Amino acid sequence: MSNGKCAFRGHVAMLALASAMVGAMMAPPALAQEAAAPGEQAAEQANSADIIVTAQFRAQNLQDTPIAITAVTADTLAARSQTSVTDLGQFAPNVALAPATSIQGNAVAAFIRGVGQLDASFALEPGVGIYIDDIYYGTTFGAVMDLTDLERVEVLRGPQGTLAGKNSVGGAVKLFSKKPDSTAGGFIEATYGRFDRLELRGSANIPLTDDLFLRVSGVSKNVDGYMKLLDYGCVNPASGIPASSGNKNCQTGTEGGIDVMGLRAALRYAPAGSPIEINIVGDVSKDKSEVVATKLLYADNPAVRSYVAGDATAGIPFDSRFLTGAKSYTSYATYATGGNYTTVFGIPTQIAPGGFSASPTSTVKAWGISGTIDYDLSDMLKLKSITGYRQADGTSAIDVDGSPLAILLQQFTYGHEQFTQELRLSANFNDAVDLTVGGFYYKATDTIEGRSQIPTLLFDFLSDDVIKNRSISAFAHAEFHVTEAFNIIGGLRYTDDRKTYRYSRRNVDGSLPSGAFFTPNFLLVGLDGLVGTFTGDRLDYRLGVNYRWSDALMTYAQVSTGFKGGGINPRPSAPDQVLTFGPEKLTTYEAGFKADLFDRMLRLNGAVFLNKYKDMQLVRYQCPESVVLSCSVPSNAGDAEVLGWEAEAQFHPVDGLSIDASVGYLDFDYKKITNPATLVTKDMIAPFISKWQLSAGIQYEADLGGNGTLTPRVDWSWRSDFYYNSVNNPYNLIDAPSLVNARLTYQAPDKDWSLSAGVTNVFDKFYYNGVAENVGTFGVVTGTVGRPREWTVTAKKSF
Repeated sequence: MSNGKCAFRGHVAMLALASAMVGAMMAPPALAQEAAAPGEQAAEQANSADIIVTAQFRAQNLQDTPIAITAVTADTLAARSQTSVTDLGQFAPNVALAPATSIQGNAVAAFIRGVGQLDASFALEPGVGIYIDDIYYGTTFGAVMDLTDLERVEVLRGPQGTLAGKNSVGGAVKLFSKKPDSTAGGFIEATYGRFDRLELRGSANIPLTDDLFLRVSGVSKNVDGYMKLLDYGCVNPASGIPASSGNKNCQTGTEGGIDVMGLRAALRYAPAGSPIEINIVGDVSKDKSEVVATKLLYADNPAVRSYVAGDATAGIPFDSRFLTGAKSYTSYATYATGGNYTTVFGIPTQIAPGGFSASPTSTVKAWGISGTIDYDLSDMLKLKSITGYRQADGTSAIDVDGSPLAILLQQFTYGHEQFTQELRLSANFNDAVDLTVGGFYYKATDTIEGRSQIPTLLFDFLSDDVIKNRSISAFAHAEFHVTEAFNIIGGLRYTDDRKTYRYSRRNVDGSLPSGAFFTPNFLLVGLDGLVGTFTGDRLDYRLGVNYRWSDALMTYAQVSTGFKGGGINPRPSAPDQVLTFGPEKLTTYEAGFKADLFDRMLRLNGAVFLNKYKDMQLVRYQCPESVVLSCSVPSNAGDAEVLGWEAEAQFHPVDGLSIDASVGYLDFDYKKITNPATLVTKDMIAPFISKWQLSAGIQYEADLGGNGTLTPRVDWSWRSDFYYNSVNNPYNLIDAPSLVNARLTYQAPDKDWSLSAGVTNVFDKFYYNGVAENVGTFGVVTGTVGRPREWTVTAKKSF
């Protein structure tokens, strides 16, 4: 027996003992109902927090659903000052959601229980599925979405291969918008804060007829950047590098600014007593934000020097002089070309300034439309159709060196277009079996167009790549209610994938590379027009049992599988690097409990699990079989195990007081490295694996005696350090800080208006969300800087 299995069984035994102790603390349901609870109002407050989720294809109370889920209502999101998808990972155990580094453009780095995907390339699959009203969003590009007018958010941990389906191997993040209904009303909200933050949010629910309802919501958010871009020559006039800005304050711009607008309209047709309900939703958004705030952390590359006309061997080398103060929000990045270089071929070359520059923005324009039809064929048979179309286009700039020199400069335009169709047929057989069967179809066309300049490799080329992705699956999910308390669950999903990647590599004048030695882009000859293809299929399963010991305690155990689809290398440096890689597979053994204790004053949910990875997808950096030895090729690199556990608690000890907390633990262990060219060794750990993750929050709603309520709230989150890259070294180790947010809200007696003051990052911690480390090839490390302390004042009027 492996050490992982022994440890897992030990944790399960402790979990079973804890569950038995919890059960012993429970009064029988009838007696509990007859007793007069001393905290009756507090219990009612806890009861009102019950959330209905749909993770198993039907509406269930969160506490009856045998899956590790963090479900959050819109009110809780507002109280925690959570306004973006990337905020959700702070308070869910073993969940990490952060803005990706600038190299990935406008994207999210999403990991659950250590499973996810850093690379935002369309050729790769997200390990965490993101769903908008049950519509799968098939890429991490453009996934940094605003959380406006939501009913709830569900964060599902563990493989959702048979339920959520495609590429939810680590879990899923599901956003559910508020549906239109028969109650007229709405709200408008305005926020002002640091960095000239100005946010406007609003929503209106409009009953058009007795059967037809409309809901319209919108958001506008503008925040100035907090990372100052400085002119190095202006700040250092004796450096030998000329000033370029002419500004007295030596500032050329900012990074980290936000400029987002969005509009959503939902139409719902739901005749009373009718078997049919139709929901049509359309949305449009425009994100013209700056690139994420990025700071140079390490610089050492004498092959890159400042431009000196007529002498390619001269110039100031790229080194630590271009680093700014350790905890200053400043950078010398210019997003412009120009410099002297010694190429990897030993030949000096020059690029004059002014030939190529990029805009330090990271934009997305997106729109989508979806239609959901629910039709009750009979009392026991229901049909559901979910149809969706989404399109997103955007740009990003990459200045990898963060200095006035130019090591790697890129400007890309992205395009994503997807169509999804899902059909579900659900049946209930005399309350003995709940069965859902269905099918899912996904088709996407993606494009990456832009210019890349890497002078040391003699690269300066235009790309116009097209990626096509088609996935078809069929699934079945059954719950057998053996008794009122005991259930057996089984699920299957078969998936068939097909992908193609068509490469385009041309010189900046549109011509093909000549292939003559040491001419521009000669290594790329033969790539233009080349097509790579991947095909594969997969059968996933889930088998579980759950037992409700009393109204207060439910336990469950299950084994489930999932996968992250294979694909084609998106960044070949030569035709012989057009290689495919297979799917990453995961099997998870899990046991958990959900408890409501002390007359529901305390809610305690927990789980322990063992993840068994196979064929992990990692990037290999050495290609000895290629004409270009250095490379960046996704490969199936090895097997691993992750032992973990997590717990969440909500406590309402007295009227008005609410305390919540969570803890997550992960222990990662490589079992086998099958591809040493990845440079990964068995003593390393995968990216985004924090051994510990903790969070807590407390709020108290004070009744002002008929004059409204005053509610202070404080939230805290922390995770232990983690590596950002698969090849661990001190350069990509992130020491995460303790972050504290605070908020004070006054609500009027009739609850028609409120005024809030909030502070995020109360103690103004300087920290990094991520790092882009490439010491070996370019001698550079840059870090994505987290947001500093920010204050806001928000006024909200309901009508």
